[in-house]
Amino acid sequence: MHLLANPKTTLSDNRSRRTKLLCLLYFCQGFPWGFATIALLATLSEAGHPKAETATVVALAILPWTFKFIWGPIIDSVRIPSLGIRRPWIAVSQFFMALTLIGAATSGSMSSESTLMYLAWVFFIHNCFASLQDVATDALAVDLLQPNERGRVNGFMWGSKLAGIAFGGAGMATVIALANLKTAVLLQAAITLAVLGVVIAWLERPGERRFPWSEGEARADIGRSNFGVMITLRELKRALSTRTTAMLTLVAATYTMAEGLYDPLTVEFFVQKLGWSATEFAGAQGTLGVMGELTGALLGGYLCDRLGRRKIARLGLILLSGVLLIFALTSPLWDHAWYPHVLLLPAFKGTLAFATVSLFSLFMKVAWTRAAATQFTLYMAMANVGYAVGAELNAWIEQLGFSLSLAGFYLVGGLLPIVPALLLTGLNPDAIEARKRQEQLLASSSATE
Repeated sequence: MHLLANPKTTLSDNRSRRTKLLCLLYFCQGFPWGFATIALLATLSEAGHPKAETATVVALAILPWTFKFIWGPIIDSVRIPSLGIRRPWIAVSQFFMALTLIGAATSGSMSSESTLMYLAWVFFIHNCFASLQDVATDALAVDLLQPNERGRVNGFMWGSKLAGIAFGGAGMATVIALANLKTAVLLQAAITLAVLGVVIAWLERPGERRFPWSEGEARADIGRSNFGVMITLRELKRALSTRTTAMLTLVAATYTMAEGLYDPLTVEFFVQKLGWSATEFAGAQGTLGVMGELTGALLGGYLCDRLGRRKIARLGLILLSGVLLIFALTSPLWDHAWYPHVLLLPAFKGTLAFATVSLFSLFMKVAWTRAAATQFTLYMAMANVGYAVGAELNAWIEQLGFSLSLAGFYLVGGLLPIVPALLLTGLNPDAIEARKRQEQLLASSSATE
């Protein structure tokens, strides 16, 4: 029997397949992030590059994730229904992600500044396509996941991304140590192409074409659901017209600055000050760090449903600040062999995830117009802007003439989360949710008249 003849082979009709594909796509989003912020960063630091230079690599690699706000309206507006609403965007993204990884297979010296800048720009381009894939994947999940499976599948997707980060960080650092950078990036390219094969094989809905020249045609009613870029932007403007929704853009842009500052700073601390190898650091970050992050995410998700999103988000940000401030203020003890330096990794990642899950839930709660998906994407994009700015603070502080010790940088990092914690005070997300319900009721009553 032909594959297209059985509707149970498509993502819309096969729960197992759509769950597996979404997890695979999130895994593919995780490992370039883990590779750029852990394995590659540690390798370059081990080669002698200072944090001001490695921070540039991180900033350029993460900057394309701020483009998610651009991708959202484009993906919603430009569609090829005969090939699937979201699948063409995902397939194109996967192909160019693999292509740019192949381009990163350089044999240049890791101690060379030209090699560092080459890799920085390659991963900038790579993450342009990775961020495009991320938005298309989220749109696919919104389209296909049933209400009774969204929570469970989102949990699987989060776990898959963490597994990808661990693979890209600890896993690829080990590959670099045993072989070289070229082998590590080519292995990632091969995995990306394998997932692309799954994207091509599994159609979204019955009747769609696998390739433009294949037989099949999508239902016409699906193709008429285009929204339009200008309508989306107009709805977004309305969505941000309240004080709460507008202020949350600042919260999103500031809460990740501490993470951006922390990543290159902590690599330098462990690799250059403590003398860890790149493999040792990436292994600790990819195991203890990821375990802390997973624990914080699960605990934060559990508590925010019971005690309130804003309350738990503020608590998470205060805990995040406390972790960095305590570490900075205990710097006189760093040289003692008994000092538990490694606990910084799970403590920081855990408290960050604790706050992040609550903030994500809060962002979803206040997304109230027909441009709700684009509004949520805007918050995600602003969070990535904050990360990139935080990473660049490592260089900007020195360029401004401030001579800070490592402890001084951690002290600055500890002060940063206080800003979004204060911004959350006085906001009223419940009023936005009530307004959203009111509009839905009015729309429903109008439709029945």
